Amino acid sequence: MKKSTVILMWGGGTGIISVIFYQILYATAQENSPLRWLNLLILFLGLFIGTMQFRNKVNGGYLSFGEGFKTGFLMVLLITAITLIATIIDMEFLHPDFIDKILAQSRDSMINKGMTEDQIEIGMHYTKMWTTPLMIILFTIIGSIIGGAIFSLITAALCTRKKPIFDDADEVSDNDIPQA
Repeated sequence: MKKSTVILMWGGGTGIISVIFYQILYATAQENSPLRWLNLLILFLGLFIGTMQFRNKVNGGYLSFGEGFKTGFLMVLLITAITLIATIIDMEFLHPDFIDKILAQSRDSMINKGMTEDQIEIGMHYTKMWTTPLMIILFTIIGSIIGGAIFSLITAALCTRKKPIFDDADEVSDNDIPQA
């Protein structure tokens, strides 16, 4: 197995599973429930298992911290690309009312907090400013890369296994040492 195969398989698979999970949450009106945090578990497990597969199937059972981070981060870049494409498709075709729904939820939240009409007006101005398609795409990219980098650091630390300095085949026996 090659490194690129592991990255494509685990990064691509994790990205697709994450998108499907989000669509299920959205379809069941659970996108703001605590269940949404399970998506982080999906992402972490995908990176962890992918890094383990790289260590065991590609790298002979050994992995430096740097190799582990690089492998995880390459998977994160693929997951980010899949998430970005899904977000654009979601906003344009599947749920064109997505931004309107966010704005309505924000207004309801401000009303429930007892804010005055002037405060709500100001709050909605800023909410509209930060919920344009461009800003949502930008936050998707930045959030995915930063969160993914953190997960990659953690999985690299968990999966690191140093290669021994001397392998059994390289060890020197007593017969190989010249006798005086």
